[in-house]
Amino acid sequence: MNEATFVDRREPDWKQLTALCDRGEVTLKTLSREDLKEFVRLYRNVSGDLAAVRTSSTNAALVQFLNDLVARAYGILYRAPRNTFGKALSQAMLTAVQTVRRRKAFIFASAALFFGTALLSAPLAEARPDIGDRVLPKFLSDQWTKGQFPDRGAGQSMMMWSFYASNNPRVALITGAVAAGTFGLGTVTILSENGMLLGVLAARMADVGKLGYLFASILPHGVPELSGIIVSGAAGLALGWALVCPGRRRRGLALRDAGADAIVLLSTSAVLMLIAAPIEGFFSFNQGIPSSVKAAVAVLEIVLWTAFWVGYGNRVQPVS
Repeated sequence: MNEATFVDRREPDWKQLTALCDRGEVTLKTLSREDLKEFVRLYRNVSGDLAAVRTSSTNAALVQFLNDLVARAYGILYRAPRNTFGKALSQAMLTAVQTVRRRKAFIFASAALFFGTALLSAPLAEARPDIGDRVLPKFLSDQWTKGQFPDRGAGQSMMMWSFYASNNPRVALITGAVAAGTFGLGTVTILSENGMLLGVLAARMADVGKLGYLFASILPHGVPELSGIIVSGAAGLALGWALVCPGRRRRGLALRDAGADAIVLLSTSAVLMLIAAPIEGFFSFNQGIPSSVKAAVAVLEIVLWTAFWVGYGNRVQPVS
């Protein structure tokens, strides 16, 4: 091989392939159909040049140059297509909803524990007000029973949104994660405490004839927020169950298997809390919005979220 002649003859193709690689580095969509055909042709030809140089030349620098160029072109040509944000979001939603359905027994158990405690604590607070006083701080009880919260300006609403967005997801994550170290008892305790708080508050509001005001004030943000608590509780119960009843598996293996779904459930609960934060910050406690409007929004949320959890991705093969 006359190396100088070979380089002079083939170098234009190498430069052209390099230029196409530069243009297609981010995505091949930047190349036209003709450019893509030329890219493939040049890739094949330069691959042949590399094979010829490897067998007939001792020029290590030339071999390295062609090897790098062919490897770069191969990586661009055969790399997996990048998911768009929309596709990534759709896949994340599908994973979340399928995991919730797969772990529906723990979802129902978590909901039963939370709402069951609320239903039991309401009549208990009626019969034993002293117990209710221990559960519900007096300042909070007084604030709610007045049926009127101070008006919030835009700055205060933004501040409360920031607080809810940072605090509530953290509580949801703790509710689920604490199960691994307590065999699920920590999760049961947190769900029961929150359910009891809601039940006692409902009893107090019923006593002063403002139960409707309570639900109109908490449900607009409460639909996603309480859903987040229940989903995080389901994650904790799943982890606790894996430790208490691992079946024929070792506890570590059972915990690992449950942990994969628990992570998805905890992530889902955090997202639900984040969705609730701006609603709570700007809408639920906005005194300028009538309770009837808040109640209508809450009903609409319930319908839409139920349709999402029940119907979304039903025709898609479940993610294993």
